[in-house]
Amino acid sequence: AATGERAGRDLRDVRLLVGSGGVLRHAPAPASGQVLAAVLADHAGGWALPRAARAVVDVDYVLAAGGLLAEEHRAAAGALLRHHLGTQ
Repeated sequence: AATGERAGRDLRDVRLLVGSGGVLRHAPAPASGQVLAAVLADHAGGWALPRAARAVVDVDYVLAAGGLLAEEHRAAAGALLRHHLGTQ
């Protein structure tokens, strides 16, 4: 970025934030929700934050499987992720 310009990605149109990993998967829902809410409110990075993103935790650990399926079985990957992440 030029001097004085904000660098980073424009995240304003992001609709879904998926948290993954053992700490979030095993934490009580209110605690993991607070962590993800903090991410959505962190202005320190210098980029525009999502306007209305919904935060979910990948408690079934399907994000990796969906990624592996996506190239050759896009519809199956989408259905798997929508079902397990509650985005249907």
